[in-house]
Amino acid sequence: MKGFIFFIVLVSMTLISCAQKNTTPEFVKSMTLVWSDEFDGESDEPNPENWDYNTGAHGWGNSELQNYTKDRENSFVKNGVLTIKAKKIDGKWTSARLLSRSKKAFTYGYIEFRAKVPEEKGCWPALWMMPDKSEYGQWPRSGEIDVMEYSANVWGEKTYGTLHCRAGYGGNPIHSEFTVLKNVEKKWHTYAVHWTEDEITWYYDGVAFSSYKNPHEEGENAFWTWPFDKDFYVIMNVAMGGNLGGDIPNDLQECQMQIDYVRWYQ
Repeated sequence: MKGFIFFIVLVSMTLISCAQKNTTPEFVKSMTLVWSDEFDGESDEPNPENWDYNTGAHGWGNSELQNYTKDRENSFVKNGVLTIKAKKIDGKWTSARLLSRSKKAFTYGYIEFRAKVPEEKGCWPALWMMPDKSEYGQWPRSGEIDVMEYSANVWGEKTYGTLHCRAGYGGNPIHSEFTVLKNVEKKWHTYAVHWTEDEITWYYDGVAFSSYKNPHEEGENAFWTWPFDKDFYVIMNVAMGGNLGGDIPNDLQECQMQIDYVRWYQ
């Protein structure tokens, strides 16, 4: 009996160890953690020192169907995890979009999210970054860094990392590549970019799979291909429908993205 109990304990410890496997690249050990949110506070409200919200239901330029709210039914912290939940209420979708604009923004570094991503068709979860001041002008002139986007309707099991700027944006981004990750909804994965003055590289589960090099162009239009030299802030959201979410099944009532942490190293 004691042997059986020991076996159960050993298996449990192994499973816990696997679930907490560190996939952060080795080079990050030499960097400094300048900001993080581990979502381990006592309140169910995401830390207001770190996060603000976009609110409204105007499609956000992508024909999306959700109404973004500040309500705790759409975003809440529990057991060390932030949940962003899209819900259908009386035939209409609500969700949340959290952003660190004017609160936490930096230039360059290694930015990593540990998350579980919804796989339901019609959902469009994203972990991304936008310029804090838009010093080169409005989108796309000041750039956009998409760390992770997922759409089962449009891309199947592909998970994308993408850049937008004046030289390429929207349906024709200057850089966009994918990799295939399994069980993105049931298994924790890490999604990250290593952003330097010379290059932006995407890391999923600690493995580099895509990169875009700064062309170091000269002249007043150099920002067209590299506006990525200013402070950017973090955005986390679950959109519904729209250009990338696609058709939403009639019987779908909710979907959610969970984030274990956000960490920014320099």
